[in-house]
Amino acid sequence: MASLLLPRIAAVATAVPEYVLGAEETIECLLRLFPAEEPEFVRSLVLRSGVERRHFPFPPENLLDPGDFTERNARYAEAALELADRACRLALERARLDASAVDVVLDVSCTGIAIPALDVPLAARLGLRPDVCRVPITESGCAAGALGLGLAARFARGGERVLVVAVELCSATLVREDRSRANLVSGALFGDGAGAAVVAQDGEGPAIRAVGSHLFPDTRGAMGFDVGTHGLRILLQRELPEILRRGLRPAIESFLSKNGRAVGDVGLHLLHPGGRRVLEVYGALFDLPKDALRFPREALRRYGNLSSASILTVLDLAFAGGARPAPGKEALVVAFGPGLSAELALLSWGAA
Repeated sequence: MASLLLPRIAAVATAVPEYVLGAEETIECLLRLFPAEEPEFVRSLVLRSGVERRHFPFPPENLLDPGDFTERNARYAEAALELADRACRLALERARLDASAVDVVLDVSCTGIAIPALDVPLAARLGLRPDVCRVPITESGCAAGALGLGLAARFARGGERVLVVAVELCSATLVREDRSRANLVSGALFGDGAGAAVVAQDGEGPAIRAVGSHLFPDTRGAMGFDVGTHGLRILLQRELPEILRRGLRPAIESFLSKNGRAVGDVGLHLLHPGGRRVLEVYGALFDLPKDALRFPREALRRYGNLSSASILTVLDLAFAGGARPAPGKEALVVAFGPGLSAELALLSWGAA
């Protein structure tokens, strides 16, 4: 019989690779990869992106000569395992939980292909039990970190302890021959890294009070990958912020209403840092002061967009900073992904 206790985020952690690329290095690399672009346009794109630095597991020359899909995917498999291992160990340590106590592991990634999934070698490295339930999530893009938290909450309601790990090597999706503006924006915005969370009924973190999903109609081409012999080529429509401007507030209001809440009951906004314009649209929709989105902005500044792992880095920054909503209010978690879709969660401090 399932317990009535709410699942909690017992711990969350971030891991990033060793090589750091600042704004000036990014401009230099992009000008070499996109020689037909106006230098001032590229400079303006990078400096206005909200991203000050990003982390990569390989030196910049690998970005300039990324290789074919086989080479990129091999690098993905190697680096993703190392990052996932580091993030998981730190999350388990913070939760004071032995790896052998984990009942479910949710492995989230969309920037490479590994069969068997990443959770197989990860289970051996971490010392997870042979009977651990493994659930790989591979095709939900940037929304998948929040989706993983939602699924973890459902498992944890039954008393299981869940380890969520999201790891992305966005650099592995750079297609050198693609001279599109979408690929240029991707090259300026996305970084590499991992996030992990422990979700269980015990722990001192916030309770996951409710979770939900929303699929925006007629937006299938707004975001995703074009999959072919070239590998995974980014698809990113310029109209994305406008789609969110039209449809996001009604979707969030509907989710809150179903769970007995309204926009005024949200005291902390934990948003996937999809980019500067996405944050600006969200802030305008809810008439928020700039400081209200300080954790998504800080995650974007430090790491860039880490796709599915980004929402976990936002949670990590917020928890480390002691953030919590005012009494009687809750935190709203929002992430966007292909579909176009949104994954949502309500976090509550002190709830039983």
